[in-house]
Amino acid sequence: MIRVLFFGMLATKTGVRETHLELKRPGATLSDVMEELGKRFALPPKAPYMLAVNEAQADPSTVLKDGDEVAVMPPFSGGLG
Repeated sequence: MIRVLFFGMLATKTGVRETHLELKRPGATLSDVMEELGKRFALPPKAPYMLAVNEAQADPSTVLKDGDEVAVMPPFSGGLG
């Protein structure tokens, strides 16, 4: 099982800040998880989310394992100028 955390407007859109998912198969990727979250919460799976696994930035091809923590964040803009 993995823990999924939503931040910003995604927490508002999903109505939860945290959920858990059972990995359906060994070698499941972050892309697979995003597809499942898209079905569960009506999120567009290809939106420009910022993704992290175990507090490290990750890309959709990252392979997950039982016990991982996934953070899904809306894209950030701006910054110190």
